[in-house]
Amino acid sequence: MPTTERPGGVRARLFVREALPTPATQSSQRTIARLERLTSEGLLDGYSVTSWDKRLPVDGADAPEQRRRYNEFSDWARSNGARLTPFFDTRECYSMETGEKRTELVFPAICLALYEDGDLRTVAPHAAGSETESVADCLDRLVEQSTDEPVRRTTVTAD
Repeated sequence: MPTTERPGGVRARLFVREALPTPATQSSQRTIARLERLTSEGLLDGYSVTSWDKRLPVDGADAPEQRRRYNEFSDWARSNGARLTPFFDTRECYSMETGEKRTELVFPAICLALYEDGDLRTVAPHAAGSETESVADCLDRLVEQSTDEPVRRTTVTAD
């Protein structure tokens, strides 16, 4: 039976804060529905949704996966002439636990990362020059690029 594969498959990872106000929750649900459609249409090879904390102390060891992800996004931004600020930002925050002020890294409510062949291709939201790219803009660009370039398909048949 023939199978169809897309070389250079694109996968999406959506990061969402758990506790969001209703408008942001609705936005994340619309984004998830769109990722599902793009996957069923073959523009994405798949997607995942991960919840993350609103903020993390800059000095600390908690949430190592979220810190690693932020570092990966920062490396991508530096390599591509982009900025993650103001979407990812640092703020002086008061800790109810310790009673002290500390610098915390604040994460966006919704963030999308696209990977191609396992390599980070883009992060949204981000800024480059005076332009910004939202999660919706990123998905729009994915759709536009897919119509500009023919989809390469490989047919594999059994002998």
